[in-house]
Amino acid sequence: MWRASRTDRIGEQAGFTLIEVLVALAVFAIASVIAYRGLDAVANTKSALDREIRFWRELGLVFDRMEMDVGQSVPRPLQAASTTLTAPFRGGSAADNGFFLELARQDGSRPPVHVHYSCEQGELKLALVPLNALALPVESTSGPQITLLLHPIAHCEMAFLNSANAWLSDWPGEQSALRPRAIRVRLTLSGRGQFERVFYLP
Repeated sequence: MWRASRTDRIGEQAGFTLIEVLVALAVFAIASVIAYRGLDAVANTKSALDREIRFWRELGLVFDRMEMDVGQSVPRPLQAASTTLTAPFRGGSAADNGFFLELARQDGSRPPVHVHYSCEQGELKLALVPLNALALPVESTSGPQITLLLHPIAHCEMAFLNSANAWLSDWPGEQSALRPRAIRVRLTLSGRGQFERVFYLP
């Protein structure tokens, strides 16, 4: 009797009951759900942070590029038509609440290029055309190099500071100076707000 009772007790302690297994599975499932939600939150946060970093980097590069081109502009005439030369620095309002900016830029010993910024239909683009010795755009079968810098843009505007410290919407207009004292660019990006940068010309 004593041995049988002891054997029965040992057999009872050797395994798990169905309830214990179910409880263990439930605890494991809850822990897995909590861990998955935590991992998903971390992944979403990282993705959002990466998008934010990429946005600020791209916006900064656009403004830095414009500042470099404006700072390296040279007094070379630009070609508006096949035989018409215009002022070496032009800009102003364009269709669809946009703007345009044209200038000649030369960087060190490299040949000068005709730089054309345009902000229209929600896109900010940059076109580069080489200039020959006569300050005319070189004919090219492939056309100008056009780069999409930024989009989508809800609104964009540009202003030019003259010698009387007045902001003008177009340049040169009636101004006698070849270049303005500064250029102000405002970009309104959908869901981001308005961003402004002022470029001072040397």
